[in-house]
Amino acid sequence: MDNYYPIRFAPIYRDYIWGGDRIVKKYHRDTNAKRIAESWEVADRKEGMSVVMNGPLKGKTLHQLVEEMGEDLIGKGRDCSSFPLLVKILDARENLSIQVHPNHETAPLLEGEPKTEMWYILDTDSKAAVYSGLKPGVYEEKFLESIRTHQIPDLLDKIEVQMYDAIYIPGGRVHAICAGCLLLEVQQNSDTTYRIYDWDRKVVDGQERELHLKEALAAIDWKAGEAKAIPKKIYSDLHHTLWMAVSSPYFIVQRVEIYDAWRIPHHADTFQIFFCMEGEASIIADGTAEELLAGMTYIIPAACSSGEIRGRCQVIWITLDGYR
Repeated sequence: MDNYYPIRFAPIYRDYIWGGDRIVKKYHRDTNAKRIAESWEVADRKEGMSVVMNGPLKGKTLHQLVEEMGEDLIGKGRDCSSFPLLVKILDARENLSIQVHPNHETAPLLEGEPKTEMWYILDTDSKAAVYSGLKPGVYEEKFLESIRTHQIPDLLDKIEVQMYDAIYIPGGRVHAICAGCLLLEVQQNSDTTYRIYDWDRKVVDGQERELHLKEALAAIDWKAGEAKAIPKKIYSDLHHTLWMAVSSPYFIVQRVEIYDAWRIPHHADTFQIFFCMEGEASIIADGTAEELLAGMTYIIPAACSSGEIRGRCQVIWITLDGYR
């Protein structure tokens, strides 16, 4: 096809013990599910594959798009073996397990997939928080003792969070999302997680909650630094304001508050993903317009030559590292 357009995928819902009902209620999702822990918005994985729900490409999987479109979708000079990111909405009614993911150095040794991620806070209750990183001076011996005595939360940095906060979690950083958080997670395309502590939930829905202490100890970066990334205003005019949340080797995440219309910059070396936090607008690429409402996610292929968002809304804007 000569012209691409804003592509939207059908959400993939995951039900875990810690999930809640805010994804359905806040974003008016058409589902009978009473509990949703995660909504996979953009996913190229065998255990959860996104399927296009709009336009001429309707019915195709994300992996089919990667195979057929290649650099036209992902960007010039990019690896087109699979889509590089996984984007989710998470609703934590209860604490998630304390866990760690491997990075590029440790993943091959553990036969896992590297996973760096970030969280953009969409909504919270009054006590919402996350754990991110070890306190200074915590190393393996003290860490193992805290697991035996069920005191591991005391060794982690606890961060109170509110809407618009951003948390960066590179592979190797011990972390947990606590009850009360609704957030957008942007991560490398990986599902490797090593569970360290699960708040004494030994059996859930008839299944034992396995821990992965050996793998976790090999994956932990004992010198990981600060995690909270305060979004910085980097541009503002009469039509929009732009905040930088996270700039990493794997993804760039920004927030755009649009007052009437915003021309989407053209970058042939990366796709662009837009998640609407709130508001009502139209998203346009190469002359094709789609409705953009709170809770909707779209991909603009890298080959699109022009784009615009018209209306009043706030969007989270996701691209790959740097513009080549």
